[in-house]
Amino acid sequence: MKTHYPTILKTICRMVFYGMLISPFLLVEGCYSVRISNAGGVPEPNPVNFEDGFYRGKAVTEIDTTINLKLLENEVMLVETCPEGCFQSVEYRVTLGAALLSGITLGKMRKVKVKYVCLKESNE
Repeated sequence: MKTHYPTILKTICRMVFYGMLISPFLLVEGCYSVRISNAGGVPEPNPVNFEDGFYRGKAVTEIDTTINLKLLENEVMLVETCPEGCFQSVEYRVTLGAALLSGITLGKMRKVKVKYVCLKESNE
């Protein structure tokens, strides 16, 4: 039996080339995000936050973790508190990587990315 090393080498080179071509698209940062905001609430200020957009000047708390669910679990609850007891805004983001991770593990491993801003404490 004669082995065709040039053919095998060409196939490996093509696989590496196409893998390098496709991999940046698999690392795309955002699929979607959902933000719920309290229109009447005053956010907790942070004068050193110069982030562009919605969170500029607000004290933002981020949760970025991976949760492992047991076999019979279908949901998880994260408990966070604010000094005033209310949230001004909450944003939940799902990335492509998180969706792929959840799909590959049949939903038992989930990447959670949440940003929230608390209400400003009253001076009463």
